[in-house]
Amino acid sequence: MKVRVLDPFEDGKQIWLGDEKGMVRKVFRTIDRDQCNSEYFVSGITYFEPGESSSLHNHPNSEEIDFIIQGSGVVESDNETLPFKSMQYMFIPKGVMHRHYNTGRDTMILLWTYTPPGELPKD
Repeated sequence: MKVRVLDPFEDGKQIWLGDEKGMVRKVFRTIDRDQCNSEYFVSGITYFEPGESSSLHNHPNSEEIDFIIQGSGVVESDNETLPFKSMQYMFIPKGVMHRHYNTGRDTMILLWTYTPPGELPKD
C-alpha cells in the first residue's frame, strides 16, 4: 500500500445521477475500492447547479459526513429542513433518508464520505 494523491476530475469515476429536471447532479467518486483500494471509505464530490437537488435517498448501512466546499442549500430529512452554507459539515446517521438542495445562486460543491462502503443511490 502507498499514499495516493487523487484528482477527482482525472482519477474519479464520473457518475451523473438523475435524469429529471432539477434532480441531476454531477458526482466524482474518487475514493473507493476500485479507485484506490480503500477498505473502509467511499468519498467524492458532487456539484449541484442552482435549483438542483439529489433524490431522497439513504445509505442503509453507512454513516455519512458531508462538507460544503462552496455554496449553500438545505438538507431535507425526517420532515425537517435544515439550512447549510459553505465551510459547514453535516452528519447523516446510517439509514436516514435525506435530500440535498442547492437554494443559492452559485454552484454548490459538496464533499461526501461514507463508511462502511455502500452503493450510491441509483437516481
